[in-house]
Amino acid sequence: MNKIGNLTRLVGLGIATAGLVACGGGSSDGSSSGGGTGQMSLAVTDAPVDSASRVVVRFTHIELQPSDGERIRIDLGEDESVREIDLLALQGEDSEFLFEDEEVPAGDYAWIRFYLEPEEGASTPPLSNYATSSFIEFVDGYSENLIIPGGLQAGLQLSSGFSVADGEEVSFTVDFDLRKAIREDNRFEGYHRMRRSLRLVDNREAGAITGTVDPDRLPADFTCEEREEGLHACPGAAVYVFEGPDREPRDLRDDDDDAVTTANVYYRHVEATGDWEYRYTAGFLEAGDYTVALTFQADEDDPEEATPIDFVDQANAEVEAGETTEVNF
Repeated sequence: MNKIGNLTRLVGLGIATAGLVACGGGSSDGSSSGGGTGQMSLAVTDAPVDSASRVVVRFTHIELQPSDGERIRIDLGEDESVREIDLLALQGEDSEFLFEDEEVPAGDYAWIRFYLEPEEGASTPPLSNYATSSFIEFVDGYSENLIIPGGLQAGLQLSSGFSVADGEEVSFTVDFDLRKAIREDNRFEGYHRMRRSLRLVDNREAGAITGTVDPDRLPADFTCEEREEGLHACPGAAVYVFEGPDREPRDLRDDDDDAVTTANVYYRHVEATGDWEYRYTAGFLEAGDYTVALTFQADEDDPEEATPIDFVDQANAEVEAGETTEVNF
């Protein structure tokens, strides 16, 4: 158990399969030239942020770009023009499907693009080009709408390729890493922006890491706040997950060596035993070897500036598809 000083800088892309960019272009319904079809399901989950009580994203539709073919538009619900999801409620191994068993052309795909509902009250440029009806609500009840940095017409593009084989059923989950993604916007007062940080995972290849934190490890001035019955949030307490074993969480978070994801530590009631425990869960991790590192300073971590935080302990974890690995601190 060692204390590691870390001068951190959290930027743009996460490792693995991330790559959120905003770019323009038209769209049209079409198909790839592969000839066959498969069925695709797409869910969303969240790596959390400390200061918020809700992050509500209002999706209108999704576009898929085949590597060889025209774009495909998928509307989210027959009777709904908007699909509203509180991403902050989808932590750990929780997720929610945007669509299921959608028939799509077989073949390789270059990207997925998410479109959000515009903010009705933002009627004039330049704000009307960026502002959405999606919003972040803070613990004190104050809320601000979210802005897409690249503009509403561009949507949010996940530049991570994937494939659908002829006759295959595939299921993916997109991790919205809110700790990296949600920041105040300096251009428009009273708004937060959703910056780049998405990660695509094939659910067939995914596992999870979970564990507890010994109360003796907690700092002397450490406190938790009740968010709901049986669950207390503990600001600053989080586990960072890095790709590869025996990593030193020092100078890791640069352009090519970011944390894959993070998981908040919660003080929660365990119904099966009647006990309370400090527990974290990091879900939707591709099978492989990882380093997990515990900090009590995650609330001081700024993804856009170099911020020194201390990791008080770390351990290796091997993730297998369909399995949950236990790592306790």
